[in-house]
Amino acid sequence: MNIIRRGLLQAATWALKSADISLSNPMLARVLGVGPTWAKVNVTETTQLQITTAWSAVRLIAEAVGTLPLHLYRTTTKGRERAKDDPRYELVRWQPCDYLTAPEWKESMVVSLATMGQAYNPVTRFESTGRVISIQPVHKSRVTPEVRQDGSIVYHLTDRNGRPRTLTRRDVLPVRGFGGVGDLEGFAPHRMHSNSLALSVAMEKYAAEFFGSGGRPQGILKTKAEFGEQDRDQIRLGFAKYLQESREKGELPVLDGETDYLAISTPNNEAQFIESRKLQIAEVARIYRVPLHMLMETEKASYNNTEQANKHFLDYTLLAYLTRIEAALNSCLLEPSERAAGMYFEFDVNNLLRGDSQQRGSYYMQMRQAGAITQNEIRTRENLPLVDGADDLHVPLNMAPSDQLAEILNRNKGGA
Repeated sequence: MNIIRRGLLQAATWALKSADISLSNPMLARVLGVGPTWAKVNVTETTQLQITTAWSAVRLIAEAVGTLPLHLYRTTTKGRERAKDDPRYELVRWQPCDYLTAPEWKESMVVSLATMGQAYNPVTRFESTGRVISIQPVHKSRVTPEVRQDGSIVYHLTDRNGRPRTLTRRDVLPVRGFGGVGDLEGFAPHRMHSNSLALSVAMEKYAAEFFGSGGRPQGILKTKAEFGEQDRDQIRLGFAKYLQESREKGELPVLDGETDYLAISTPNNEAQFIESRKLQIAEVARIYRVPLHMLMETEKASYNNTEQANKHFLDYTLLAYLTRIEAALNSCLLEPSERAAGMYFEFDVNNLLRGDSQQRGSYYMQMRQAGAITQNEIRTRENLPLVDGADDLHVPLNMAPSDQLAEILNRNKGGA
């Protein structure tokens, strides 16, 4: 993949004069396979976020993941516990590097995954002990994966000072988005769905130009006078200036008796402009797998409560991101022996499924009566201080196995 990419760049360099090479050059874009779309609008990882629906979808996913606590767990004889004594717990839970907090780090990973299909997080370790001391995300453009002839995979990283470094997977901590078989990087939405995203940009551009021109449809001037090409151009420029001045002053434009203005563009109502824009909202929502009602499109919202809506969002949108990030952390930050011993990273999604107070109260009561949780476990989930004597599991006294019920009743009578 690295050889192919370099070959494309060399071909582009050979095809263009050195003075013409730039990121905005259309010929370079065609050589690299990112040329203009059917709507004649270029879409990149940055311009896709200028689409309000895409911005809202990516921000919703990233901020939702960023607010979920990420813990390092250790399996014990009684179940599991948070490995707070491990330095890696401090990094993923609170601050992975000097300039980012944990929510900001998780947000940056998800933004990179949602817009470019890949996220890289180079890991810094002590050379003597191998202890992880920092996790710093970098832009995807600074990392190039390569499969060597012996089958090993390395990652070429360009640091902040422009110096190249060659890292292993363990040291670059890659998180791959949804992608194809054999690909080391996931699919970027702006490449796979460039035409759909470009249509949204084109429609917004059309609306801005239409209303920016005072809502005047495109048309032609019709006159009985005969004139040459130069006179025609002067009339066109003069009429455009006249319309602009009339619009700015709020005055009614007037034509002479020999000139008519004929609108030639399709009226917006006939072109179903509003319906088309709504359809594009749904199109972008499908690309990022975000429910329409979470993008402020509530016409077809069908959820009866917040918990049900959040669970749908968690199951079909967030879970793929959470699982990928957890797997990457377990693979790169934990040793095989630690994974075998039962250590793992996991997001805590309980806050997302809390629901309202009535739903939580009913859930806690059922779990408490079933002997599944203690009073202190309930208080912990509600951020309340623990109390003494509230760590025992209790079950209702009026419930017992049917074959033992007679024996229990007789014993109680005898005791009385």
